Amino acid sequence: MNKDQEEKILEDAYKNGCASYTAIEKLQLTTAFMEMRADLMESFVSSQFAENDVRTEAWRKMQTIAWLERCLTDIVDNGKIAEVELKGFAKFK
Repeated sequence: MNKDQEEKILEDAYKNGCASYTAIEKLQLTTAFMEMRADLMESFVSSQFAENDVRTEAWRKMQTIAWLERCLTDIVDNGKIAEVELKGFAKFK
């Protein structure tokens, strides 16, 4: 792989990272995560202690939402890493 191909790959990664960051920062996505958490927490809190299935399912879904947010944040961070790499390539032009 030559330098131009590597630079193209990094540029694409940077663009994808920027697009991901924009998506995460959008109010709609943030609001959706908050609403899902609120609904799940309401389900968890309003259930009786004996309703283990309901409580377990709500907790599992809350953990899944947290995992999804972490994954999206990692995608954004990868875009930032690509930006740093592109700046490093710019020194060699």
